[in-house]
Amino acid sequence: MIADFWVSLWSSIQLSILRDKGAEDLIRFKTLILRTHQRTHFLDGLDKLHIDRSLPPAVVAAQYHYLSNKIGGLNLQYIEESPKKVWIRYLPPVWSFPDLSLVAVPSSVQRAVFTGWHPFNGVSLGAPQLGFVVTKVVQEGEPYDEGYFFEYDHVLEPDERIQYLPSPVSPDFDPGSAPELDPVEWPAERLIKAKRNFARGYVEDGIRTAVQMYGEHAGSALIAHAARLCALVRFEKLRADLGVHGNTARDLVDIFSAISQLAGESLEALELGPGQFSVTRRNRLFMGQPVHLGAFSALFQYVVMAARMLSARVRVDLVSVGIEDGVVVENWTARDTCERLY
Repeated sequence: MIADFWVSLWSSIQLSILRDKGAEDLIRFKTLILRTHQRTHFLDGLDKLHIDRSLPPAVVAAQYHYLSNKIGGLNLQYIEESPKKVWIRYLPPVWSFPDLSLVAVPSSVQRAVFTGWHPFNGVSLGAPQLGFVVTKVVQEGEPYDEGYFFEYDHVLEPDERIQYLPSPVSPDFDPGSAPELDPVEWPAERLIKAKRNFARGYVEDGIRTAVQMYGEHAGSALIAHAARLCALVRFEKLRADLGVHGNTARDLVDIFSAISQLAGESLEALELGPGQFSVTRRNRLFMGQPVHLGAFSALFQYVVMAARMLSARVRVDLVSVGIEDGVVVENWTARDTCERLY
């Protein structure tokens, strides 16, 4: 549930950029994030996933994408046609754009997902002859995104590392031949935490990159708007999933206490009086990392919109946001009111 919460925020940030800034900005946004992830996660991830680097480069690269993305909750297929040619399919639903949001996303954006990461794996592996060929993209009428890693017989120039070559027919997937995680190294509890961290990492990088592209003021405004609309679309289902049906300040605090618990965070709520609460939340977002507090504070608009959806007689106020021992701590209040607020 908490991974879906982070994914919905990640999707909302992307769609806000697409709507307000256009497809080219969203391509740049996603490319910046994926290039950073490739540089920081790929080689380290091979070791965590116990992928043997002595295997052919195409096999190593494809196994990484298959296993790491499955941990994140994506639905994939892996087909090893030969040691030099290994296919990857990203099946629906599209992780970054759940539900009908995909309808608004052009194929150029989806191609950027491949451009930002896949063609750089060969260089990282010391195999400059390894490239990636995109064969199918869902926005172009295909049932899934697809491509293959291919080891050529020559060193590739930068513009040769990724190609777009439609393939009307591609090989079958055999689940029995796909790589698997070691169940001892990856028990259920670790998988749950890894899935949560996978999604949360995209929210962190989404906020950081929005600020990088637009500055703290404009980036924060974009994030605030994304958070409000995310709550508007998702909060009622989240509330129902948590089994909270009331519409008081206490119910609001209970909802975000449950969210914090699922996220591995700490939330303390002090009842100041009937229907009045002081809340302190110690976040896992940006834990131990540099953070723009203004942009982080923009996320509180999710809570503000949630309160407005809950009741016209529940008021929330962000009191302060600061950093204590590398942890972002937010203090806010929630209270019931006699009169309608809007």
